[in-house]
Amino acid sequence: MRGVILAAGEGTRLAPLTVDCPKPLIPVLGRPLLDYTLEAFAEARIKEIALVVGYRGWMLAEYLREGHCHGAHVQCLPNLNYQRGNGSSIYAARDFVGGEPFVVAMADHLISSAILEELFSGLAGEATLCVDRQAYDPPQFKDATRVWVDEEGFVVRIGKTLERWNGVDAGVFLLQPTIFSILARLMKDETRPCTVTRAVRRLIAREGLRACDISGCFWLDVDTPADLAYARQALTRRMAEAVSELDRLAG
Repeated sequence: MRGVILAAGEGTRLAPLTVDCPKPLIPVLGRPLLDYTLEAFAEARIKEIALVVGYRGWMLAEYLREGHCHGAHVQCLPNLNYQRGNGSSIYAARDFVGGEPFVVAMADHLISSAILEELFSGLAGEATLCVDRQAYDPPQFKDATRVWVDEEGFVVRIGKTLERWNGVDAGVFLLQPTIFSILARLMKDETRPCTVTRAVRRLIAREGLRACDISGCFWLDVDTPADLAYARQALTRRMAEAVSELDRLAG
């Protein structure tokens, strides 16, 4: 299965760090944000990846040329329309995807391969959104895209302003190529941004969107300096816990 990572935005909420550097290359404990996502994809055996770039895309292309791909084949795809919304970046990957289902993730989300393993374990060929039903970290829920999942396990509502919700969009999708016809129609409307959320709402109405419960899996959405500081602390704790577990097993 192929993967698509969205890395085109300007990251204005992380300014001034993003004035001269694309957001996916902002370091967290000595590694760019993007590196964590690439590693998670590679660990989940997604070896063909498109990185959709826009703002300062040449810097991301140079980073990949330096070999930071974790054994995967990663190609940069330019999105000249990236200011139209993040949905336009998925649309830019339509030729790369071809006629097969594909995984989408955001370059500014720190994700673990456990999320992708959960997604694949319940794979039924349907469009699916990874949903956290127990999100509590500030970078997970303070500016979250909220969802309502019905009793049959389908997302029926999505948006940042939902007053009634029972899960949080973790930013990882399994999508079918049918999403591109939806995105094409949204791209024709130049009065409104072509966002993933708008596309997903139409997908829900037309085909349905299954929820994959990834509660308990590690992920963080890094949008602001406060998120970045939190991510550094969270990763430091995870590293310390991993070392403690290794010591316990060795002892």
